[in-house]
Amino acid sequence: MSFSTVIIISLAAGVILIIGGGLMMYMANLVKSAYEIKVQINSEVEDRLNKMGDELDKKSKWIKRDLLEEIERIKSNMNAEAQTKVAELTQPFTARLDALEAALKAERVEWVKAVDSDRAAITNLDNRLKSLGKPGPAARKGDDKDAAPAPAGETTPAGESEAPKPAAAAAPQAATNKPAMPPQGSGAAAWLPELGNGR
Repeated sequence: MSFSTVIIISLAAGVILIIGGGLMMYMANLVKSAYEIKVQINSEVEDRLNKMGDELDKKSKWIKRDLLEEIERIKSNMNAEAQTKVAELTQPFTARLDALEAALKAERVEWVKAVDSDRAAITNLDNRLKSLGKPGPAARKGDDKDAAPAPAGETTPAGESEAPKPAAAAAPQAATNKPAMPPQGSGAAAWLPELGNGR
């Protein structure tokens, strides 16, 4: 093997080593730049994800607030509609109740008037009955005369003292004082006319 071939082989080996080293350095730089790009992309993605999360939180809060407001509006509308429907449904019943109360008050007033008139008629009848039960002044005088004893010196033609007269003598006087009683069987309507007139 000549010296020239050794030099050529050594030069080729050196060129190959230089080219391989350069390729290795280039590949190392590519890997390093790729890693840096990956790290930068990851950081940017995280930043964007954080920003998107914040925006989503804000939007979700806004959406929740809008939903709550809409729910409150719907509730208020439903309550108003329910109240109007209830008022419409209860209006005839309340009108009937008011009419019934007015009728009951009127009937109560009429009943109170009727009871008062009946009481007045009953008191009038009681007074009349009491006045009918008391004897008149003429009957009292006749009773006093009949009850008084005759003097000892006065005697009848037969020689007997004058006896008290029977109650038949006082009957005409009592009959003049008492009003004519209704005939039996005439009924309570003829005997109590004030009850019918008082109503």
